[in-house]
Amino acid sequence: MSVLFDFFTSGHDVRLVALAAGVCLVSAYACMSLLHHARRATGRMRLVWNGVAALAVGFGIWVTHFIAVVAYRPGFVWGYDLGLTAASLGIAVLVCGLGLALAIRAEHRWDHLLGGAVVGVGISAMHYTGIAALVMGGTIGWNGALVGTSILAGIVLGAASVLAASAAGKWARLGGAGLLTLAICAMHFTAMGAADFARCFPLSAGSQINTTWLAAALAGISLLILGAAFGSVVLDEADRRRTERETQRQLLDAQRINEVSGRLELAMAHMAQGLAMFDADGVLRLHNRRFALLLGLEQDIDLVGTSFREAFRQVLLGATADAEELEEMVSRLHAQHLPLVRSGGEIVHELVDQRTLRIDHSPISDGGWLTTIDDITERQRSQAAIQHLAMHDSLTGLPNRANFNERFDGILAELEHTDSNLAVVAIDLDRFKEINDTYGHAVGDLALRTVAGRLMECLRDGELVARLGGDEFGALKRFTSMEALRDFLQRLEAAMFTRIETGTTVVETAGSLGVAIYPDDGDDRSKLLNNADMAMYRAKAEFDRHIAYYESEMDEHARQRRAMARDIWAAVEQGAFRLAYQVQKAVATGEVTGYEVLLRWDRPLHGPVSPADFIPVAEECGAITSIGDWVLRTACREAARWPEPYKIAVNISALQLGQVELVDTVRSALLESGLSPKRLELEVTETSIITDKNRALHILRQIKAMGVSIAIDDFGTGYSSLDTLRSFPFDKIKLDRSFMQEVEQNEQSKAIVRAILALGRSLSVPVLAEGVETMAQLEVLRAEGCNEAQGFLLGRPGAIDWDDLLELPVAANG
Repeated sequence: MSVLFDFFTSGHDVRLVALAAGVCLVSAYACMSLLHHARRATGRMRLVWNGVAALAVGFGIWVTHFIAVVAYRPGFVWGYDLGLTAASLGIAVLVCGLGLALAIRAEHRWDHLLGGAVVGVGISAMHYTGIAALVMGGTIGWNGALVGTSILAGIVLGAASVLAASAAGKWARLGGAGLLTLAICAMHFTAMGAADFARCFPLSAGSQINTTWLAAALAGISLLILGAAFGSVVLDEADRRRTERETQRQLLDAQRINEVSGRLELAMAHMAQGLAMFDADGVLRLHNRRFALLLGLEQDIDLVGTSFREAFRQVLLGATADAEELEEMVSRLHAQHLPLVRSGGEIVHELVDQRTLRIDHSPISDGGWLTTIDDITERQRSQAAIQHLAMHDSLTGLPNRANFNERFDGILAELEHTDSNLAVVAIDLDRFKEINDTYGHAVGDLALRTVAGRLMECLRDGELVARLGGDEFGALKRFTSMEALRDFLQRLEAAMFTRIETGTTVVETAGSLGVAIYPDDGDDRSKLLNNADMAMYRAKAEFDRHIAYYESEMDEHARQRRAMARDIWAAVEQGAFRLAYQVQKAVATGEVTGYEVLLRWDRPLHGPVSPADFIPVAEECGAITSIGDWVLRTACREAARWPEPYKIAVNISALQLGQVELVDTVRSALLESGLSPKRLELEVTETSIITDKNRALHILRQIKAMGVSIAIDDFGTGYSSLDTLRSFPFDKIKLDRSFMQEVEQNEQSKAIVRAILALGRSLSVPVLAEGVETMAQLEVLRAEGCNEAQGFLLGRPGAIDWDDLLELPVAANG
C-alpha cells in the first residue's frame, strides 16, 4: 500500500487527477440515473435508454482513463496508437452496456451483482487496452499481484455500485455513483501502480501539444455529452410526471364517482349498528338489514314507507295477541321516544329475549332524524361481571373487603335511627400457614373455597360474610336478642370445622372467632373491626374455646404492648440494652467451660424487664433482628478482650434464623472483634427450626462451616424430635430447665433426663443441663453422667469477676 501511495503522490499531476475524478463522478451519476430510468421504461425506449447509459458510462470511463494517463509523469513522453485507442473506447461502451442491460432486466439480487461485475470487467478491459495503445520503446514490467487486485477491485466495487443503485430514491443513485467512481479510480490507479515503465523510452520527441489543455478539452466534450444525457432524462422525467398526474387525476375522479355511488351501500351493509332515516313526516325512508334484525324482524323485510308509530307496531306484534293491549304498548313507546326524536338523545330497552338495546335519535336539518340501534347485551354483561369482580373475592366468590366496608358503613348509617345491635365477627383459620407449607397452595386454596362455601350456606337473610384477605374473614349480624347472636356464632363456628379430602390428602380445618358489638364496643367501622380482631386473637391464644367476645381489658393489654414496643425501639436507638453472662461448668470437674450471653433491659419508669416479657414484643414489632445483631456483635467484642479464652453461647431468635443475612452477620461479627470462631456457640430452639426447616438447616450449615458451634436449646419441650437431631450435627444438647425442677423427687422427670443423657452419649453429643439450683440436682446429673450444667447454684447472670470465679460446689460426701 505504501508503494501505491508513493506512486500516486509523486508520479501524478494532482490537478489532472482531480479533473479525472470529477469527470468520473459526473459520468457515474449520469449512468445510475439513466439506469434507474431505463428500468421504468418498456419496449424500444428501454433499449434506447440502455444505449444512452452505455455511452455515458463508457465515454466517462474512457475520458477518465485518458486524463489520468496524461496526469501520469513517467519521465518521458509517449504516443498513442489510434486503432487501439478507439478499440478501448468501444470496449468500454459495449461491455459496460452489456452489464447495464443485465442490471436493467434483473429480477433478483444476484442479477444486479452479475450486471455490476460485467461493468467492472469492462472497466478493466478498457484500461488494459488503453495501456496497450501507448506507443513507446522498451517493455513494461508488471506486478502480478497488483494486476489481479486492480481487476478484482473493479469487479467487486462495480457489482456493489449496481446493487446499491437498485433501491429506489435519490440516495440510492448517489451511493451507486460513488461506488462506481471508486471502482473506476481504484482499478485505474492500482493498475498504474502495477506497471513499471523503468525499462521504457520514447520513440520520438513526442507531441508538442500541451497535454493539460488537451485533457481539459476532452473533459469539456465529455461534460457536454453528459449534459445532453441529463437533459434528456430531465425532459423525459417531466413528460412522465405530466402523464402520471393526468392518469392520477382521471383515476381519482373515477374513484370519487365510485365512492359516492357505493359509500351509502357499503356503510349500510357492513355497519354493526342498525340505521334508519326518517323524514320530517316521520316516514321511514332508508334502513339497513341490521336495523330490522336488531328489532327482531326478518332481516330482508322492507320497512321503507312505514311511519314511526307503525314501526313500533311491527316490533310489538309478537308481544301480545290482545289488540287493545298492543295499542297501549305502542302508544307508551311512542310517547317515550317522541321527545328524543325532537331534541336528540338515547334510551335503553331490555327485551323479553334478554337482549339489551340502546336506541339513539339524532335530528337532521330538514326536520327528519337518524335512528341508530346498538346491541349492548354483551357490554352490559361484561360491565356487570367487572363490577362483580371488583366487589367479590376471585377465589371464594365471597364479598371482598371493599364490598364488606361499603355494606358495613351502610348498616351503621341505618342503625343510627334504630335500637338494633350489630355484631362484627373477625374470623381466622387456625394453622392455615401449616396447611400451605405442608400440602401446598393448591390444597390451601381448596380449604379456603370449602370453608367459604360452608359459611355462605349457613347464612340467613340479613347476614353477611366476606373474605378480607388471606385466611381472614369478616361477618356482620344485626340482632335484637343474644339468642339470635349465639345461634349465628354457632353456625359460623360449625362452618369453620370441616374435613377436606383431596386424593390421598386429608385436611381438617378449624377457626377462631372474635366478636365486637355495636354500639357497646365501638361506634365506627375501624374501632369495631380492631376490637373484633383483638377478641379473635384472644380466642386463638386459648385452647379451650374458639369464640371470644371483646373486653375492655384487651384494649389495655394491646396499649401496654404498643407502649413497650415504642420503648424497645427507643432502647435500640439509644443503646440501652446490656449483657449479662451466666457461667457454664463441667459437672465432673467443676471446670468453667463457657458463659451463656443473656440480654438485660432496664425499662425507663418500669425497671428491669424479663426477657420472657419483652422478647415476644420485640419479635412482633420487628426490633428483634436489630437487637440480635447488637447482642452478637457486642458479645464477640467483649469476649475477645477476656484474659481467658472461654466460649460464649449466644441465643438466636426464630426471626434471625429465617434470614440468610445471619450468615454475613456472624462472619462480620467475628472479623470485627477478632474472636476465634471456636469460641462462639449459637443456641437455637427446635421451634425456630421447624418454621422453615430446610432454610434454617441450610443457614446453620454455612455458619458451622466457619467453625462456629451450634447447640439445640430447650431440648425436651415443644417439637423435640429425633428427626431434627438426625438432620443436623449439633455440637451440644441443652436440657430444658423444666426437667430439673422435679428431678430430685419425680422419677418420671429423672427418667426423661436419663433418656436424654443416654441419647446424647449415643450420638456423641455433649448435654448441658439448665436451671441447676440445688446440690441434689447437681448430684443427680453427676450420677447420670451429664457433661455440663448451668444455673443459680453454679453462678448467677451478671458481669464477670475474673479475680473471683465461682467454683463448682462439691457434694458433702464427695
